[in-house]
Amino acid sequence: MSPRPRRPAIELGRPVKRRRAAHDLALHRIGSAIVRGDYPVGSLLPPKEELMRALDLSHTTIREALQTLAAKGMIAARARIGTRVLEEAHWNMFDADLLGWRMEVGLSRSLLGMLLEIRQSIEPLAAALAATHRTGADVIRLRELVAMMHDDPKREHGFVDADVEFHKLILGMSGNSFMASLAAVTGTALTASLAMSAPDHDPPLEHLVLQQHAAIVDAIEARDPQAASDAMIAVIRQGWTNLQGLYPRPIARIELLTFPPDEEG
Repeated sequence: MSPRPRRPAIELGRPVKRRRAAHDLALHRIGSAIVRGDYPVGSLLPPKEELMRALDLSHTTIREALQTLAAKGMIAARARIGTRVLEEAHWNMFDADLLGWRMEVGLSRSLLGMLLEIRQSIEPLAAALAATHRTGADVIRLRELVAMMHDDPKREHGFVDADVEFHKLILGMSGNSFMASLAAVTGTALTASLAMSAPDHDPPLEHLVLQQHAAIVDAIEARDPQAASDAMIAVIRQGWTNLQGLYPRPIARIELLTFPPDEEG
């Protein structure tokens, strides 16, 4: 079976200002082109020499950028065939670069739906755990963020920025290192999801969403894991509702089970 024909090199268009390192520039241009569909799944990337000329970068820079994309699961090189774009099932969906490129291209509703499914599988448990681990300072910060959402709900980024920090803080408060890492990696994806599901110039909806977030804080402050989980589920369910075109999805009520802390000595 003969390999598929190669696609032309990336169009340069206007000159790109070199505001980022050469490696990052090559990584961004090639990676975003793959996500955008310029190089569809199964197609071959242009040879390194062609990419060097198109991007005006060195062989070493191109080679290292391709190695990075391979580590992200986006491409694979085979001798005498070339570098092929892999199916999305191989891609590291939580990779910060990949999520950023998806943001640039524009997130589809199906992808936003998958992000909400990830949130509903993790954040209710994180809220429950946060209720068992929280400190007084944590509660104060959560209430500050709800106040920020209340004080400036109509500013372009004010509501979303406070909302994103609110959810990331709860993931960090869980005491689970994997959840804390997830908060750092998926910040971009969470921003996109919340930006499209946040209330937009709808006072009754804004009031409801703020009440729902305040209920999460109340439950965490009361050290009530089940109430915190239920309140988080209500917020995520509201996100489903706010995103027109997404069908309601059932969200199960969770039961909190935790291991006892390691004994000292």
